[in-house]
Amino acid sequence: MTVTYEPDRNRFTMPTPAGEAFVTIRWDGDVMVLPHAEVPAAMRGTGAGKKLADGVFTLIEDMDVDARPTCPFLIRVAKSEPRWQKLFGL
Repeated sequence: MTVTYEPDRNRFTMPTPAGEAFVTIRWDGDVMVLPHAEVPAAMRGTGAGKKLADGVFTLIEDMDVDARPTCPFLIRVAKSEPRWQKLFGL
Protein backbone atom coordinates (compact mmCIF):
# COMPACT_ATOMS: atom_id res chain seq x y z
CA MET A 1 0.00 0.00 0.00
CA THR A 2 1.54 3.26 -1.16
CA VAL A 3 0.88 6.64 0.43
CA THR A 4 0.49 9.63 -1.90
CA TYR A 5 0.48 13.33 -1.08
CA GLU A 6 -2.40 15.19 -2.72
CA PRO A 7 -1.87 18.90 -1.99
CA ASP A 8 -4.93 19.92 -4.04
CA ARG A 9 -7.10 17.81 -1.68
CA ASN A 10 -5.15 18.76 1.49
CA ARG A 11 -4.50 15.14 2.32
CA PHE A 12 -2.33 12.10 2.09
CA THR A 13 -4.07 9.01 0.74
CA MET A 14 -3.46 5.27 0.70
CA PRO A 15 -5.60 2.79 -1.22
CA THR A 16 -6.72 -0.30 0.69
CA PRO A 17 -8.84 -3.29 -0.34
CA ALA A 18 -11.75 -1.69 1.56
CA GLY A 19 -11.37 1.85 0.16
CA GLU A 20 -9.22 4.90 0.67
CA ALA A 21 -7.40 5.61 3.92
CA PHE A 22 -6.31 9.20 4.44
CA VAL A 23 -4.71 11.84 6.65
CA THR A 24 -6.02 15.38 6.32
CA ILE A 25 -3.71 18.37 6.53
CA ARG A 26 -3.97 22.09 7.05
CA TRP A 27 -1.31 24.75 7.13
CA ASP A 28 -0.56 26.97 10.11
CA GLY A 29 1.86 29.38 8.51
CA ASP A 30 4.76 27.21 7.35
CA VAL A 31 3.80 24.27 9.56
CA MET A 32 1.85 21.33 8.16
CA VAL A 33 -0.72 20.26 10.76
CA LEU A 34 -2.08 16.68 10.70
CA PRO A 35 -5.46 16.83 12.49
CA HIS A 36 -7.18 13.64 11.32
CA ALA A 37 -6.42 10.12 10.11
CA GLU A 38 -8.99 7.63 8.91
CA VAL A 39 -8.96 4.09 7.57
CA PRO A 40 -12.00 2.20 6.28
CA ALA A 41 -13.84 0.39 9.09
CA ALA A 42 -13.07 -3.01 7.56
CA MET A 43 -9.31 -2.24 7.79
CA ARG A 44 -9.24 -1.20 11.45
CA GLY A 45 -7.12 -3.47 13.59
CA THR A 46 -5.18 -4.80 10.59
CA GLY A 47 -2.15 -2.51 10.85
CA ALA A 48 -3.33 -0.35 7.94
CA GLY A 49 -3.43 2.75 10.16
CA LYS A 50 0.21 2.31 11.17
CA LYS A 51 1.21 1.73 7.53
CA LEU A 52 -0.64 4.92 6.62
CA ALA A 53 1.02 6.90 9.41
CA ASP A 54 4.50 5.57 8.62
CA GLY A 55 4.02 6.37 4.94
CA VAL A 56 2.83 9.90 5.71
CA PHE A 57 5.71 10.49 8.12
CA THR A 58 8.24 9.24 5.56
CA LEU A 59 6.85 11.59 2.90
CA ILE A 60 6.95 14.51 5.33
CA GLU A 61 10.54 13.65 6.21
CA ASP A 62 11.43 13.61 2.48
CA MET A 63 9.57 16.91 1.91
CA ASP A 64 11.71 18.59 4.58
CA VAL A 65 8.82 20.61 6.01
CA ASP A 66 7.93 21.36 9.61
CA ALA A 67 4.91 19.30 10.60
CA ARG A 68 2.86 18.72 13.73
CA PRO A 69 0.47 15.80 14.27
CA THR A 70 -2.55 16.74 16.39
CA CYS A 71 -4.57 13.57 15.70
CA PRO A 72 -4.30 11.33 18.82
CA PHE A 73 -3.65 8.23 16.70
CA LEU A 74 -0.87 9.89 14.71
CA ILE A 75 0.71 11.21 17.92
CA ARG A 76 0.64 7.70 19.41
CA VAL A 77 2.35 6.23 16.33
CA ALA A 78 4.92 9.06 16.28
CA LYS A 79 5.76 8.53 19.94
CA SER A 80 6.29 4.80 19.36
CA GLU A 81 9.43 5.24 17.24
CA PRO A 82 12.52 7.38 17.92
CA ARG A 83 12.76 8.36 14.24
CA TRP A 84 9.31 9.96 14.34
CA GLN A 85 9.85 11.43 17.80
CA LYS A 86 12.83 13.28 16.39
CA LEU A 87 10.94 14.36 13.26
CA PHE A 88 8.14 15.94 15.30
CA GLY A 89 10.12 17.00 18.38
CA LEU A 90 8.16 14.71 20.70
